[in-house]
Amino acid sequence: MSLWKKMPTKFRVAVVLGSGLNADGSATPVTEIRAQAAADLLATKGRMKVICSGSRSLDDKGVHGQTEAKVMADIIAAQGISAKRLLLEDQSFDTLGNAIFTVDRYLKGKKGGTLYVITSPFHMERALYLFRHALGSGWTVIAHQCVEWSQETRQPGAEAALKRAEDFCAGTEPGDIAALRKKLFERIPAYVTRAESPKVA
Repeated sequence: MSLWKKMPTKFRVAVVLGSGLNADGSATPVTEIRAQAAADLLATKGRMKVICSGSRSLDDKGVHGQTEAKVMADIIAAQGISAKRLLLEDQSFDTLGNAIFTVDRYLKGKKGGTLYVITSPFHMERALYLFRHALGSGWTVIAHQCVEWSQETRQPGAEAALKRAEDFCAGTEPGDIAALRKKLFERIPAYVTRAESPKVA
């Protein structure tokens, strides 16, 4: 056996970020596009897993019983991807939460590796910034952009949203997920309310 074959395979994982649900609990066009991009990536990456990240937006009362994470996982599974490769992060309702809860739940015990971030082009710079800050050193964070939805209207706000993310992270060390999680609950009361509410099905 060659030395190369004896070398351990570096840890790889992907995360796909939700973008809302319709009133009936189905995926919005952007959520569906991102989930399809995740399925396409997994089809080329062997046994790599994907974390489907997203609860539901604040104005969605959840009466349909769905989360973005579960809906995206169903879309990905429908493309022939094994359910064993799908992980759910169903607490977050914004990009801050996507990064903090994904790392806290699934990645904080890892020594490092490669994370593929799957989201829309307008959203990618902010998502990469937050995941890199939440993970800290030892990680390579790679953009995997899906196609932009033709009716997407949020591109003009991307620069201001990135600045808010940078302001949020100011004063915290990269990789200090406990400090970021504490700050999230202090700065965004809705996360406390959601944590105290009954879980969606």
